[in-house]
Amino acid sequence: MDFFERLSLALKTTDATVLDAAARDFRGIYHISNQVAEHLPPFLGWLPACCDPDRLREGYEAGQIIVWIIPLEEARVMVFESPRESGFLKLA
Repeated sequence: MDFFERLSLALKTTDATVLDAAARDFRGIYHISNQVAEHLPPFLGWLPACCDPDRLREGYEAGQIIVWIIPLEEARVMVFESPRESGFLKLA
């Protein structure tokens, strides 16, 4: 299944405007703690594993973005970061 097929199924739409906006917000395939860990010095790499994932995500979003995912096989996820005021996602 390709990227846009997954998006279309997850968002339940074929609207090209919505799918293009979501594609712009795509950040990669991983877990949010990996993104946060990139900003930590090596000796603090263990820290994200000790944090509550919901609170970690809230802090990362800082009221400015919405982090959302599309689950994949093998416990991987497609991660997206959309502006909180985004017109195409009604998540907040």
